[in-house]
Amino acid sequence: MKLKSKRDPQAELYSQPWKVESVDQCRFYHSMDLPGYGEVAGGWDLRPTIEEYFGGVDFQGKRAFDVGTASGFLTFEMEKRGADVVSFDIGENEEWDVVPHFDLSLEREKLKRSNSRGPLLSSYWFAHAAHGSKAKVHYGNIYDHPYELGDFDVVLMGTVLSHLRDPFMAIESAGKLVPVGGKIIIVDGFIDTDTPIQVLMPTTENKARFAWWRSSKGMMTQMLSVLGFGAPEMTPCGHLQLSGHEEPHKTLLMTYVATREEPWVR
Repeated sequence: MKLKSKRDPQAELYSQPWKVESVDQCRFYHSMDLPGYGEVAGGWDLRPTIEEYFGGVDFQGKRAFDVGTASGFLTFEMEKRGADVVSFDIGENEEWDVVPHFDLSLEREKLKRSNSRGPLLSSYWFAHAAHGSKAKVHYGNIYDHPYELGDFDVVLMGTVLSHLRDPFMAIESAGKLVPVGGKIIIVDGFIDTDTPIQVLMPTTENKARFAWWRSSKGMMTQMLSVLGFGAPEMTPCGHLQLSGHEEPHKTLLMTYVATREEPWVR
């Protein structure tokens, strides 16, 4: 008789919740209101423009995947709208995509980024507990999401692509989990042309370390088409950015919402 293994592959996909005792252990990426605590400040405040950020997508009864969840604001907003959410962030043993400037130490920059990971993840779990969230969390490689996560009605990639060396591969990795009729939402900066082009953002002058590519509307449409998605609906909107500049200001981003039209062959 063959004994059944006690190993649960599904359980191994998801992190056990962290117990975070104090907000002082946290670094928040998004500003949000936490039940029982109050307001916390982050680098972005999407609360006034969240509907535009989501591109008007209906989340009620949908299974959603939040790619690059950071402090979890978008996860919790999708939950409020009736979604069953899986949050994703970079795994502990995964390396950040650092721009390889000739006069910067890649190892030092990666170490700095890794050291900042704990407070950011703590902010997610602090907010997760405050909201009484039921969201699951998968930590791993953004370029290689496992099929074991299952299909998602909606995949959200919120301002994550510009931080990646290979944005096309990241869309492929997340998009393969969207069945026919499902949607992918991509929010990012953009170049306002239908010509399919990308611009490399780092220069020897700006020393950008974690900003890689800016894609045009035409490039995003073409990449999605190659991956089996229809032409995206586009919603430009200014979203409040609180850090990275001398004064808070609205940064213009584009929300792309595309529906899978062709099945992904595994």
